[in-house]
Amino acid sequence: MKRAEIRVVAHNLRRSLGLEGRLWFPVLQLVEHAFPRLDKKYRFEVAEYDELGDSHGLTERDGDSVCIKIREDIYDRAYADEGRDRGTVAHEAGHYLLHARSPALHSHFGGELKSYEDPEWQAKAFQGELLVPKHLVVGMSAVDVARECGVSYDAAEYQLKLYAAGK
Repeated sequence: MKRAEIRVVAHNLRRSLGLEGRLWFPVLQLVEHAFPRLDKKYRFEVAEYDELGDSHGLTERDGDSVCIKIREDIYDRAYADEGRDRGTVAHEAGHYLLHARSPALHSHFGGELKSYEDPEWQAKAFQGELLVPKHLVVGMSAVDVARECGVSYDAAEYQLKLYAAGK
């Protein structure tokens, strides 16, 4: 998927939840409450550091079931509205929405991979498009975007640069 297609997925999700006009997206409520209501084969878990190690989050598929796991320290900081950790949760939500039912979730079959074909790039793009919606942040500073959207300054600056470049 290309960024424009991912932006449509993020926008449609916001619209379906009645949040297309709000800067702050409640990403924990999405993964903890909305996804389980929409998908009976979905689970959300807060995992201990011993289980995930250096991985901040993980989206796994087991047959038809999908589970998003967020490491407990990352979850605690996302719950405390830390932007970087909210981004991690949004990233895993992107894997769930974009890849959970496809072989792309954990596979790459060799050869050169274009960035827009890479599931990690796609999840990162989804994270940015969901948390920093282009239609709402035009003309805002990175400081304002970080505060109003609940993302890190670096994430706000990155998204604004993409938007300014016409992406």
